Amino acid sequence: MGLRIGPGAMVAAAFIGPGTITTASVAGATTGITLIWAIVFSIFATVLLQELAVRSALAADRDLAALIRDYGSGHWWGVPVLLLIILAVGVGNAAYQSGNLSGAGIGLSAALGADSATVVLLCAAVAAILIVINRYRLLERILVALVAIMGLLFSGLAVLLAPLLWAQPEMRLLPDFSGANLTLVLALIGTTVVPYNLFLHATAARNRWQGSSVDEALQGARWESLVAIFFGGATTVAIVIVAAALVPGTVEQSPLNAVISAIEVQLPGWGALILGAGLFAAGLTSAIAAPVAAGWTICGALGWSVNPDSLSFKVVALTVVLIGSFFAVVTARPAALIVTAQVTNALLLPLIALVLMMVANSALLPSRYRNRRALNIMAILVLVTMTLLATGKLIKILG
Repeated sequence: MGLRIGPGAMVAAAFIGPGTITTASVAGATTGITLIWAIVFSIFATVLLQELAVRSALAADRDLAALIRDYGSGHWWGVPVLLLIILAVGVGNAAYQSGNLSGAGIGLSAALGADSATVVLLCAAVAAILIVINRYRLLERILVALVAIMGLLFSGLAVLLAPLLWAQPEMRLLPDFSGANLTLVLALIGTTVVPYNLFLHATAARNRWQGSSVDEALQGARWESLVAIFFGGATTVAIVIVAAALVPGTVEQSPLNAVISAIEVQLPGWGALILGAGLFAAGLTSAIAAPVAAGWTICGALGWSVNPDSLSFKVVALTVVLIGSFFAVVTARPAALIVTAQVTNALLLPLIALVLMMVANSALLPSRYRNRRALNIMAILVLVTMTLLATGKLIKILG
């Protein structure tokens, strides 16, 4: 079967949002390339968990949130877990939304000199209108293309700037597993392994391959997802390398603005324009994806209609847009807000990954589509690693 560009591309475009660009820029500028190992781990975890989510949804022909509700039905822990997922996705997506809109504002401001607050409100209005009329797919190809161009720009610059990077001190080049930068490690993981993408991808894949056999749908979903996620991971690595090469150490302005300024120096007249347009597209793509994912997740978990034309779906999605818009306008430090959202997300990941793994092994799926031993071992390794990192961060916070 040939490769079909579908839900996986939107998932990749959603996680190559302002959060990824900001967090990767901060990581590169402050620590060099010492934390690239966290991105490599994140890509492996993303591919694994997205596959579990999509396979479960396609094999059972149910949305992921509905599957989790069914799995917990009759157990004492079912309702608390469901409520936690609703809270995590609802509150988390509202926080993401503020970062998405702020990033879109920063992008268009860098590209065209537009007022950031005006862009935030404009993007929020566009997202809300497209959700209400259920026509947000009209922008998918354009936005994904702009994000891809930005990714190629960073990849090309990473290759060209490699000599500047290798000339830096060894402490900015060797992997750092010390835990001194645990917040950044969690932020890099949290901006890549995004819980709402699990629900978004599962439902979008069901819709895209409706009418196909499970095997055909799985083959198509796996390949296009793998290609898109690896492209997203390569872009994240490239951003870290570019930031490390161009912004060595602390600077007076934010790392993201410093990277934009440095790229404009390298490509006068074009650097800020391409990066700004890409950042704007990444922000707007994620600003549409986050409310849609929240609508599918919360409505599915509560047993409400997940039809994008239903009132319940629109109310949930528009609430996320509204809350995100408010915080995007009033926050004085959008970059700090974005990174904080990624860390919070990473702390919740172990629980969501555990529930997903249990669903993928359950009788809700036909036996031939349940996890095999090798997949369970890999999922457990990912789960243990994320749990250890999250526990370490919580100990630091509490201690």
